[in-house]
Amino acid sequence: MRISIFWGTLLILGACSGGSENAAVGAEDTEQMLIKPGPAEIRFAADATPIDVGLSAKYDRSCRTCHSLVDAGAPLTGHKAAWQPRLEAKAFEGLVTSTKAGLNAMPPMGLCNDCTDEEFKNLIAFMAEGTE
Repeated sequence: MRISIFWGTLLILGACSGGSENAAVGAEDTEQMLIKPGPAEIRFAADATPIDVGLSAKYDRSCRTCHSLVDAGAPLTGHKAAWQPRLEAKAFEGLVTSTKAGLNAMPPMGLCNDCTDEEFKNLIAFMAEGTE
C-alpha cells in the first residue's frame, strides 16, 4: 500500500514539473511565470478550497498539487497577477480548451478526466479569482 501511495504521489508531482518532453514555453508564458507571489498569496494557495463540496473534491485530487506549490510552475490559486494575463489572452473558454488539451507540464484534462467544461470553468474561476 505504501509503495502504491509513493508511486501515485510521484506521478502527480511529475505532472507538475516542466520538461523538454512537454510543449515549449513561449516568451509570453515565461514572462507570466516570472510574476512571483507574495507570502499571503502562498498561504492562501496552500489553504484555499472551493465551497462547493463536489468541486472541492475535484480541486483537491486534480488541481491542488500543482496550483498550491510555488515551485510547481503552475499559477497559484488566488494569485491574481499570474492569472490575469492568461484570462486576458484566452478568456475562460480558451483556458478550458488548454486544460483539456494539456499545456506545458499540465497533462490533458488536468488530471480530471471526469470534469465537465462547466466544472473546468468553475475551477479556473476559483483559482484565478481566489475566492473561497
